[in-house]
Amino acid sequence: MEFKLLSSDNIKIKNISKCLENILNIPEGSIPLSRGMGLKWNVLSKIPPDMENDIATDIVEKLERYEPRVSVKEVTFSYQEDGEVLINIHIEKGDKFNEYE
Repeated sequence: MEFKLLSSDNIKIKNISKCLENILNIPEGSIPLSRGMGLKWNVLSKIPPDMENDIATDIVEKLERYEPRVSVKEVTFSYQEDGEVLINIHIEKGDKFNEYE
C-alpha cells in the first residue's frame, strides 16, 4: 500500500508531509499513550470495495484529529498490475492551517 498526497492549493506540503506520512504508516494501537493514532490495518484483507470505504473513512478521521492543518478533499484508489494499491489523498488547507506556522 502506497500513499500519494495531492493538493490543489499551494500549501507547504513539504512542511507537513512527514507528519502525514507518520500518521498514515503507523498501525493503529502501536504507539503507547496514543493508541488512536495510525490507520486500522485489519481492513487490508477485505474485498476492495469494503476496504476502500473503510480506509478512506479512517484516513479522513485520523487526519482531521491528528493533523488539523489539512483537510481531506477526496481519497481515490488505483491498483497496479502487481496487486499493489496506490491511495491518492487530495488535501487542502484545514481550519487550523495558520495556527501552527
